[in-house]
Amino acid sequence: MTKLLSIAFAAISVLFFTTLIISPVSAQKGNGGGKPIPDGVMKIAEKSCVKCHTLPGNGMALMHVNLSNWDKYSPEKQATKAKAMCNMVTKDRMPPKRFRKNNPESVLTNKEIKTICNWAQSLRVTKK
Repeated sequence: MTKLLSIAFAAISVLFFTTLIISPVSAQKGNGGGKPIPDGVMKIAEKSCVKCHTLPGNGMALMHVNLSNWDKYSPEKQATKAKAMCNMVTKDRMPPKRFRKNNPESVLTNKEIKTICNWAQSLRVTKK
């Protein structure tokens, strides 16, 4: 019985990872009600965020912001997540220090931080 479960688990794992390889995930394609990430902000995200915040990235990072699912977030959730992104980069908490040490090109400039925060500010949603 244990051997059968192990074989089934292995087969499911292979199928899952094969699917990920065959169909790469986009960080903002589709339409789930919210707005897509603007190109200027996406360029910054590609430099400093997508390694961890898109599938199959870091599990903890994906729990906070999953750019692979950005298009599925409601406008309200997008506004909340974008504001959190602004707060984290402004407080120099993202990208994490260890990541920056290994990827010095990922360090955000003041101009990039301002771009992210201006974008986050633009996503304010008024309640009906």
